[in-house]
Amino acid sequence: MPPLPHIQSQNATLKAKQRRDVVAVFVGATSGIGLSTLQTTATLFPNPTIYILGRSASRFAPHLSTLQTLNPSATLIFLERDPSLLSEIDNACAEILDKQTKLDYLFMSPGLMPLNGPQLTSENLETCFVLSYYGRIRLIQNLLPLLRQAPAPRVLSVLAAGREKPFVEDDLGFEQPKNWSAGGAINQITVLMSLGLEYIAEREKKVLFVHSYPGLVRTDIVARLEAPKGSSWFWMLTVSAIKKVFAAYMWVRGMAVEESGERQAWVLTSGEFGTGKMVPVNEHCEQYTAAQMKVVEGYKARGLPERVWVHTMEVLERRTGS
Repeated sequence: MPPLPHIQSQNATLKAKQRRDVVAVFVGATSGIGLSTLQTTATLFPNPTIYILGRSASRFAPHLSTLQTLNPSATLIFLERDPSLLSEIDNACAEILDKQTKLDYLFMSPGLMPLNGPQLTSENLETCFVLSYYGRIRLIQNLLPLLRQAPAPRVLSVLAAGREKPFVEDDLGFEQPKNWSAGGAINQITVLMSLGLEYIAEREKKVLFVHSYPGLVRTDIVARLEAPKGSSWFWMLTVSAIKKVFAAYMWVRGMAVEESGERQAWVLTSGEFGTGKMVPVNEHCEQYTAAQMKVVEGYKARGLPERVWVHTMEVLERRTGS
């Protein structure tokens, strides 16, 4: 595991190069790992243009002020869009495509803990699946024209690379209630992400796609858990207990969110991992070996990336018409 001082030294080296006119898009960066990564990345370049996609401009305003203080020369554009809705993602991407001629970095980390069972959006898609898979693929799909124009474009999807287990092949989108469980949903989304990125990377040889697992980090993702309205008192107590137990465990064993941000910013901007491929990265900021990715490698040998892609395009086209 590269020690934090090494990561910080590498980030400082990049900063010293004074690389100008960098353009980046951050989704899922209004709190936690994403926000910390954004704060670090904003300081690495003299005059970056950074788009931040999130639900509430007013709630993000204090963070925007902090970012501007960290780098007064940065152009920071908050796009008030709901990343759980494909139509909102399309609107945000259209605005970016209209204003920019290239995109150097795309960072994605939106997500929720799926403890409350399937929660459908107004577009009739499961919220966690949109935040952590379908929406991210839609972002990539929409922004590829800009990524192709950058000198060394990189896409980072923060999720759970290397944690893949066998998934449900005959219900890729978990549309059948019998297949639903919190752990099952997390695994399904993780496998979809790895295979989806593998498919794109095979066809986009100029772009580096990274699927990272940040490990246990002290964020508020568990604290934000709430039992749905109308839940039984038993489930409300259960959710409350889960929050307390996980919060304590994360505090004792988790990495500081500031360190995680430094590390993910390095993964996003470093030339360490080459280009034109999909790279799975572990919590130590190291690339997994093929042996460590044996579940994904097995699925690749059977042609599952293409099957996952066909499914993904069917879902996106059904909901967006394109």
